[in-house]
Amino acid sequence: MRIIRRGASVLVLSAAFLASAGAAPAGAAPAGDQAAPRRVPAVAILEIANAGMDPRVDYLASIVQGILSFDIGSRTDLALVDRRNLDAVLKEKELTLSALGQDADAAAEAGRLAGADWLLSGEYVFLGSDVLLTLSLTDASTAKRTVFRDRGGTENLVHKLAEQIVLRLTGSQVSFADPGRSRSLVSLRDETPGSIALFSPIIRAEVFVDEQFFGYTTGDATVPLVIDKLSPGKHRLRVHLDSSFGVVKLPEVSFHDWEVDADVEANKRLTLRDKTRQLNGAIYELMKVGKDEFKANIPASASEAFDPKLGFTKELTFQDRSGAEVRVRVEAKPRRSGQTVLLDLALSVAIGSGAPASAVASLPLPGEDDGWKEVKADAGIVELSASAEPYPTYWSIEWDVERTDIAQNMFRE
Repeated sequence: MRIIRRGASVLVLSAAFLASAGAAPAGAAPAGDQAAPRRVPAVAILEIANAGMDPRVDYLASIVQGILSFDIGSRTDLALVDRRNLDAVLKEKELTLSALGQDADAAAEAGRLAGADWLLSGEYVFLGSDVLLTLSLTDASTAKRTVFRDRGGTENLVHKLAEQIVLRLTGSQVSFADPGRSRSLVSLRDETPGSIALFSPIIRAEVFVDEQFFGYTTGDATVPLVIDKLSPGKHRLRVHLDSSFGVVKLPEVSFHDWEVDADVEANKRLTLRDKTRQLNGAIYELMKVGKDEFKANIPASASEAFDPKLGFTKELTFQDRSGAEVRVRVEAKPRRSGQTVLLDLALSVAIGSGAPASAVASLPLPGEDDGWKEVKADAGIVELSASAEPYPTYWSIEWDVERTDIAQNMFRE
């Protein structure tokens, strides 16, 4: 008895019928001593899924599938199942190609119905310049899967995996990979240009793209400079005016042009805000470690208690230019000295695990006719400034702590 498969149909023929039709029964040599043609394994190529979910490389699925179809279809000892047969079976069974790639039993059943002995599915993950490709070969008769996996950046990645699949199916060593087929898989992606819209408050600053001069900023923070016709992928954008403008790198406090790696997508516009600033303004903000301003009531007599706001403690921190933590403590206590009211200020500074440094100053809280008073206390890396101004019923008091390891115009050094 002989079984012949045709798509989803199975035909059983008896030995007598075969004999009457002129065909040799099983086990008998064909007329003329010619061997019956050997049936070759049939392979169905299923979905190649983008497992990394990066939409920028969705195009790789069709490229991988096309290379596999070309390699396997070029073999006379293998056959490709007509995709229309497979689609018809999937429609009847209400299945999808992606479902077959995940369910070996469903894949095996669909393969048997479509006349496929083997089903080939796969997935890939984009890793920047490389692709990690995993192919699964499912035996339609047993639902057993064999996995092939490799990583690379050129189309030879797919050819080499196709060689392993052919070896598994036929036992034959083949060579599909070739140095001449070294085109990058990634370079075959959608090259529809993208663009960048750069908003900048800086007037006529030079703009460089991948270190090539492009143009000047518009000088209007609401009107962008549009950089178009950019190939998809990463581009380095840099803005330069002069040594007085840029950005500050911390904690070392060094000065640079503002630059950024811009990831441009095909047929899309990326919007960026230029962070270039006047450097003296940036340094001024960095110098300020802490400050406060408050009003304290003037006692009506020597026996009246001080306003509680005159006694305070503040804890401050920042990083010095080496990256070490600097801990600052400011403590204030009011006292009387004869007819004068003083605000004693204690400044303490500790860097890392080192011993703290300290400094003290006494700020006279002036009478209404005395005018404005100011004192300073220097503890090395920071300096405390405090002032008091009298009003009829209260003092206006200000204090601030500034770093002394950085200074205005230091970017010119």
